[in-house]
Amino acid sequence: MIESFTKHKEFIPKLIAIASPIILQNFLTSTLNFLDVFMVGQLGEGEVAGVGIANQIHFLFLMFIFSIATGAAVFTAQYWGRKDIKNILSHLGIGITFALIFSAAFTIVTLLFPGALIRLFSNDPQVIELGTQYIRIIAISLILTSISIIYSTILRSTENVKFPMVASLIGLIANTVLNYLLIFGKFGFPGLGVRGAAIATVIARSVEFCIILGFTYLKKYPIAASLKNIFNYSKEMLRKYIRIWAPVMGQSVGWALGYSMYSVIYGHISTAALAAYNIACSIERISLLLFMGLASACAIMVGNRIGAGEEYKARDYSRNFLFISVGFSIIIAVTLIFVRGYIVSFYNLSEQSNRYLYYLLLVISCIMLLRVMNIIFQNGILRAGGDTLFSMINELGGIWVVGVPLAAVAAFVLKLPVYYVMAIAATEELVKMIAGFYRFLSNKWIHNLTKKTKIV
Repeated sequence: MIESFTKHKEFIPKLIAIASPIILQNFLTSTLNFLDVFMVGQLGEGEVAGVGIANQIHFLFLMFIFSIATGAAVFTAQYWGRKDIKNILSHLGIGITFALIFSAAFTIVTLLFPGALIRLFSNDPQVIELGTQYIRIIAISLILTSISIIYSTILRSTENVKFPMVASLIGLIANTVLNYLLIFGKFGFPGLGVRGAAIATVIARSVEFCIILGFTYLKKYPIAASLKNIFNYSKEMLRKYIRIWAPVMGQSVGWALGYSMYSVIYGHISTAALAAYNIACSIERISLLLFMGLASACAIMVGNRIGAGEEYKARDYSRNFLFISVGFSIIIAVTLIFVRGYIVSFYNLSEQSNRYLYYLLLVISCIMLLRVMNIIFQNGILRAGGDTLFSMINELGGIWVVGVPLAAVAAFVLKLPVYYVMAIAATEELVKMIAGFYRFLSNKWIHNLTKKTKIV
């Protein structure tokens, strides 16, 4: 394994240059939702549960948009290896088209039926009311958010990773300040509670949108082109995109629905269990940000090598990413075990919720290595190789055949505490990891997608 690092001396400098801004941007983006949950957590359990459910629904939307962006990025990363800008622009246009259609539809549904969506997760009237307030406001920003994600993802795939990170940093600062002012009513601003958190997030997302699009064209990045060039794609190209994107979409949305189903299960255990689970998930997302960044860098770097026809180097790069991820996952898991008591003390929860949260964080620590391996396989290696169909089958099979049924039995038949339910459901991660290793070793995941495609 060490020989692979020494053979490709360019790997580490390139990894640092690409992964560092992506990791920081992922941290900043995830912190937006984390801040809402954290600050609203000072108000009470009902507020935490309501905002947590609304964020679960918003998360489902984001997964769909990320799948659209990822479908375009799979092509973009490989085309960038050949410096084929025309095809990159065409896939940007395809991504924007799909994102606009879906985000407009999701906005309409969310504005018209917010209460019905929240009731899928909880029967608590207070939680339904608070969640409805939050999600109705958040819906205003969905179209802008979708376009920002498409542009950011394509910029990353063309190795322009610093600029999206700066946009996220500015958005985070805006969100933090506005959260403080509007949730708690500081410096003469009204104390709006849950509504204040939603308004702050909408403004922050709008700021990110303006920065990303504005500077893309001011700095004249490769994707700064006219609408005519961006939306210049053929039916053949569209069909090729759909063949790759459809499994990514199925995987992303199926995964998000699966994890939303976990929230449904935990929400019907008790409001205390749901509040603790929502907080634990936000902590877990922060803990996994490093690996999401590594997976994104893996998809770019390995995809570039496949597009350039250097499959041997793509395999070596993939092994390097796995080796690095194992080491860091162990360090972060051990750290989380020791600091979980301090994390629990930050929240204004009941004694029961505090106990749930304490043990949920222990479970997350114990299964972190499994989660990390699956992130690198699913979001990095398999995606770089265009092996999206196998990735979808592996992901959805793990969640819907193993995880969700086990969680339902543990919660409703065995009536176990929420932390035992999470531990049992994590069997899915082991199943997915074994399948991922098998596919990786077979080399069947490598598909070169850069064969000539007509643009018009």
